[in-house]
Amino acid sequence: MSSEVASSIQEKVNEYSVLVAPVEHALRELQLARGMLRARAEDEILALSPALAAISETLGISVLDLLLSKDREAFLREAVEHAALPVDVIRDRILAAAGAGGGEQLKALGLPETPTS
Repeated sequence: MSSEVASSIQEKVNEYSVLVAPVEHALRELQLARGMLRARAEDEILALSPALAAISETLGISVLDLLLSKDREAFLREAVEHAALPVDVIRDRILAAAGAGGGEQLKALGLPETPTS
């Protein structure tokens, strides 16, 4: 009887494996598509805003992570704290890249014109 039960259990495990394989494949494809969409959105946002591009590059952060965070100022403050650069250097790089109107772009996104520690 126990070999019969073991055989039935193994059959169910095999059935599960066969049925879950296409689901796992679809999940991998969705992850890939999500990554591609994220990269495209990030590239497009960086192209639209030199100030955000400078923030992303200088602090080594994802602009999408910044923009999607619930508290953008706190996210930015934490990134500045972890940066290997002094706040003045970060501020200068962002302002130089932002050009005319860069500060207004940042304000419109709910970000301070320049990060502070």
